[in-house]
Amino acid sequence: MKELDFDPHKSTSDFRKNYKLHDLAEIYGKNLLIQWGVKFADFGGDNRFHKVWEKGEDKPDLVLEYKGKNAFLDWKGKHKPAWLVNKRAALSYEKWRRKYNVSVFVAFAVIDDNGELTDFRIASLVHHKYTDSEKKEWDKNLTVRFLEDLPQFTKPSLLKFL
Repeated sequence: MKELDFDPHKSTSDFRKNYKLHDLAEIYGKNLLIQWGVKFADFGGDNRFHKVWEKGEDKPDLVLEYKGKNAFLDWKGKHKPAWLVNKRAALSYEKWRRKYNVSVFVAFAVIDDNGELTDFRIASLVHHKYTDSEKKEWDKNLTVRFLEDLPQFTKPSLLKFL
């Protein structure tokens, strides 16, 4: 078996720790989607337990459907209100948007140390402008940041950009 020669920037525990916030964002978000009557199906896969995971085509977490309209949505769990997305992911989401001619949303859940939701925002990659961040993040990833105050993750906000 070939030995891989690379030095990952994130340890296994750091990588999986990111998923804890993601999982909480997903729980809170899916509960709201159900209440709003928005249908959804899983789209992107969960890579947290893959022994080797290569950078590649990121997929949004869900496909949404509401009254004949479809969109993609990706959950982001954060400890503070920082509307940042990995640049590689944002570029990949744009490809999915163009391929299927649908909206792509990023839902940002801000979670406190007790696991409580303190803020929930939504960004449309079409309607909310973003730019490259000025520096790399702690994990050496390039990110993009949204330039304006994002609307609350509510049914009217979601449907407005659907």
